[in-house]
Amino acid sequence: MIRTIRQAAVAGAAALGLAGTALAADAPAMTQVADIGDLSLEELGRIPVTSVTGRPQPVQQAAASIFVITAEDIRRSAATSLPEALRLAPNLQVARINANQYAISARGFNNAIGNKLLVMIDGRTVYSPLFSGVFWDAQQVMLEDVERIEVISGAGATLWGANAVNGVINVITRAAHETQGLLVAGHAGATGNEASVRLGDRFDGGAWRVYATQLDRSHTTLPSGKALDDHQDRQQAGFRSDWRGALDTVTIQGDLYQAGGDGKTTTSADMSGANLLARWHRDLPDGSNWQLQGWFDQASRDEAIEFHDHTRTVDVQFDQVPALGKDHQLIWGLGYRHAIDETDPTPLVAFVPAARELSWGNIFVQEEYRASERLRLTGGAKVETNVYTGAEFLPTLRATYDLGGLGSLWGSASRAVRAPARLDRDFYFPARPPYIIEGGPSFQSEVANVFELGLRGQQASGINYSVTAFHDEYQKLRAGKAAPTTIDNLAWGGVSGVEAWANADLARDWRVSVGWMALRESLNASPLAGANSVANLGDDPRQQWSLRSTSRLARTVDFDVTVRHVASLPAPAVPAYTVADLRLAWRWLPGLNVSVLAQELGRRHVEFDPSSSARFGPTVFIKLEWRTN
Repeated sequence: MIRTIRQAAVAGAAALGLAGTALAADAPAMTQVADIGDLSLEELGRIPVTSVTGRPQPVQQAAASIFVITAEDIRRSAATSLPEALRLAPNLQVARINANQYAISARGFNNAIGNKLLVMIDGRTVYSPLFSGVFWDAQQVMLEDVERIEVISGAGATLWGANAVNGVINVITRAAHETQGLLVAGHAGATGNEASVRLGDRFDGGAWRVYATQLDRSHTTLPSGKALDDHQDRQQAGFRSDWRGALDTVTIQGDLYQAGGDGKTTTSADMSGANLLARWHRDLPDGSNWQLQGWFDQASRDEAIEFHDHTRTVDVQFDQVPALGKDHQLIWGLGYRHAIDETDPTPLVAFVPAARELSWGNIFVQEEYRASERLRLTGGAKVETNVYTGAEFLPTLRATYDLGGLGSLWGSASRAVRAPARLDRDFYFPARPPYIIEGGPSFQSEVANVFELGLRGQQASGINYSVTAFHDEYQKLRAGKAAPTTIDNLAWGGVSGVEAWANADLARDWRVSVGWMALRESLNASPLAGANSVANLGDDPRQQWSLRSTSRLARTVDFDVTVRHVASLPAPAVPAYTVADLRLAWRWLPGLNVSVLAQELGRRHVEFDPSSSARFGPTVFIKLEWRTN
């Protein structure tokens, strides 16, 4: 499998080199693809999102703190990876640890093994059953194929289940019929390079695409100046095919990858994996619809002293939206997931038992009721089971009131849980007795009661905005007694804050966006808990802000700037920093774009734990993108 991936990725890199030769012959046939950047702010407010209610609805009507990262946002940023693209969402905390690893969360509790944020790529959840979080160095998508990323801060458990506690990230890629022809893209700079190729075409009733990428990331350095051995090579390939009939839409897609180092360091794990997803959606003449989706995922991760983990997961989900009339929008569904996780002992840690079968089952129902022309009410609940704590009840209640020209006022109350993972129940440290940590046989689900109040609006003057105030109450948070100990639920507390963002069109070709987040945490631990129990829950800034400017200097020249500021982190202490990202792009010929990307312009800085994180500073890339459609 690895040889196949490498050959496909090398072929993509070779195609990049040949693009210039082919350009002269094919240039007359090329046309520029219309993009979302041609939409007004009013049209952007009508972009359909599905992560809140499970069915398409305009983002301006969503009763949730949801920010949509559009394809055009990504294209006009300096982002070269999925985590970097997520920095565009002002309701996320994104801290880079080294060349490959990130700590990403919403509304606090950010750490390298963050476990309260649910992440999906085209409907496939990508968190690891090992710790209920995401290995970000294992996740990669072709950013050129992303249609949008829906980022919800706040609970989404009724639709998405356990672990959707503080937020949901839903990465949605373009359908195959929207990615036709040949695309060759690549960037290169002092800190690494990447080459990608994607080819797509149509057939009777459908379309397909295939892609391959080759990535090479250079190592970073510690604050001491010592090189951190976190270099990564990655090869990835995949496909997607969509069929469309009068009533049915069928999608089949998959990916396979090999990445990392040789497993001799904890900063560049040796990884490989593959996934396959199939989805069948049917729209019926009476206005109802249903969807059946299944996927398989296999992932292996080998680190020198922490994890030797191998996971196989199968997931099946069925949803239905019946036709109940214009005032009722109901969705219900049920699903089942089964995973086999095998974790070999390392010199440092062991999981007992070494192999465990895990299963989750769920059934949910949610209805949106239009009580009047201005008032919409949404209520729902999910019951989800897991092998550790049995059944969990996850209800939600939301309301939206149309204020006319002022926008929409919305509020919500939800209950969400973070169910135990293997790291909570089966973790032993060190790998052999006498143990300092001896599992967590009585560890229960962490519980969050989430309350939100928001205002979202669209003004005719070319301004849209969203402001959300929230208060989350947590119970049974993860904390153990002083060593030697077992893992337990000995912490609790509250998190309050405000999230806000706005966009304004200052001229026909100039848009400015601002984002701001303030966070206040009041967390406590039992006197029986270890001294660092609260600090171990996460290291979060009290505020952060961003300012973006996207402008067109000439018909073929774009100039885009993002400035972001992150306040200091308390424990371990990390100084505040402010940096800028720049993009200068030139549409040199029809179908060919040349860009200069400058990242992290500012003083060199650490974004997370200074004892183990790298320093980051100014980096410049040259990016080429050539397409035939």
